[in-house]
Amino acid sequence: MKKSSKKENMHSNEDNQKQAGNSGARNSGSSAKKADETTVSSENEPVSSGTEKSPEAVCKEENELLKDQLFRLAADFDNFRKRTVRQMEENRTAVLEQVLLDFVEVTDNFERALKSARTAEDMGSIVSGIEQLSKQFFSILEKYGLEKIICEKAGEFDPHKHEAVQHIETSEVPDNTIVDVYKQGYALKEKIVRPAMVSVAKSPEETEN
Repeated sequence: MKKSSKKENMHSNEDNQKQAGNSGARNSGSSAKKADETTVSSENEPVSSGTEKSPEAVCKEENELLKDQLFRLAADFDNFRKRTVRQMEENRTAVLEQVLLDFVEVTDNFERALKSARTAEDMGSIVSGIEQLSKQFFSILEKYGLEKIICEKAGEFDPHKHEAVQHIETSEVPDNTIVDVYKQGYALKEKIVRPAMVSVAKSPEETEN
């Protein structure tokens, strides 16, 4: 009887411990759940209005940002302008250098022609050499787009291409006819660089009775 009573007491103590453990676990779980709920609740709470920026502060920040962007854009444009000017100047120098080199060749031929002319006895050879130099010179001008303006005696006067430096009264040719060409005219890619200098015919005035 005593042994049986001891066993029952032991089983009763074990049951009490299990119940206490389960109760503690439930209490612990409930505490953790409450803690989580408290955390979530605090996260969902709206931020205090004291941390929000005023409209004036927002406008000031935007103004500073726009000013910074404007200064950067102005600096970029200034660098672009300087780079473009420098590149244009380099291109101009390169083209000018090539033109001068082409004409240096003509200068060399002129010097050789002068040496030959001092000792030459045949004037025909001198004239032929000058003609060759003239052709070489104008071929360089044509290379860079310069063209002669068509202008001939007895041709029609064109005020867009010709410049009348003299009017000659004559009945041999119609009015507005080119009588003589004093200077050749030139055009650069269809743009008149220098008009031809010409004299133009004009009908003689009738003699008063």
